[in-house]
Amino acid sequence: MNYSNLQEAMLQNIGYSFDNLKEDGQWHDGGEVPNKGKCRYIVIQHVKGVIVRYHDHRQGEAYFTWKSWVTDNTRLSPEEYAQRKAEIDAHNARQQAAAALARAQRIAKQRQTWATSQPANPDHPYLVRKQVGAFGIRQHNTALLVPIRDVSGQLQALQYIYPAKVETADGGRTDKIILGSKRGNFHHIGKPETPTDTVYVCEGYATGATLHQLTGQCVVIAFDAGNLTPVGQAIRTRYPESELVFAADNDIGVKAGDIENPGVHYARQAALACNGYVLTPNTTNKADFNDLINEAA
Repeated sequence: MNYSNLQEAMLQNIGYSFDNLKEDGQWHDGGEVPNKGKCRYIVIQHVKGVIVRYHDHRQGEAYFTWKSWVTDNTRLSPEEYAQRKAEIDAHNARQQAAAALARAQRIAKQRQTWATSQPANPDHPYLVRKQVGAFGIRQHNTALLVPIRDVSGQLQALQYIYPAKVETADGGRTDKIILGSKRGNFHHIGKPETPTDTVYVCEGYATGATLHQLTGQCVVIAFDAGNLTPVGQAIRTRYPESELVFAADNDIGVKAGDIENPGVHYARQAALACNGYVLTPNTTNKADFNDLINEAA
């Protein structure tokens, strides 16, 4: 498939483009560093070609749609349509089965890593630097492991937190990597003692551990701003009477596309969707609650 026109459209709509799209009918991250993981796309098979939907979450909620056949108005005969439709259905079934198998294998690998890991060292450099304890986490070699579970408690992914930044497969550098399925899944510290207890929802482990140490309340970690709403909705279903407080990262000075301060923006969205509240660090600099407490120490 020739995606040259798509790349032109991407440049116009989101400011960058990429190739080597996977045509398996699944959502994927696209782009290279520094855009890796910021754009999601899906290639949908159609009787006349393919449809690509994509967006950059830093630039708002809008999705863009591209069709490979552009202005081709050729009508297929009933026979041609039926044949093409059957081919697409067979292709999609194969791709869905392969994707389901690959996902199950990825999750199984993370569950095996978790099962063979050790208790987290409380003197791990990350924990010492952030001044937080090891709450429900473990360790594999030098990496802390934060379990990411669905609302039923099944492990779906692991976050690896390293003592220092490591090189990633796409050429970037980070001290945190998530392997497995994250969306709508979370790590929690503590549980509500009564149906109306406060539950805090935040982005990162250090922030969540800090909030728990300060309040003693249940804290749910969503791992990024875009996951606050689906996680909040899952927690609202689990604890319908709890007071949900979305503890935002105060991203002062950060602009994601047309979104100013994405940490607060997405926390407000989640609070509206989940009948909750927003709590924001009182700071004049970009900071989360762990930064705020450590700065004051």
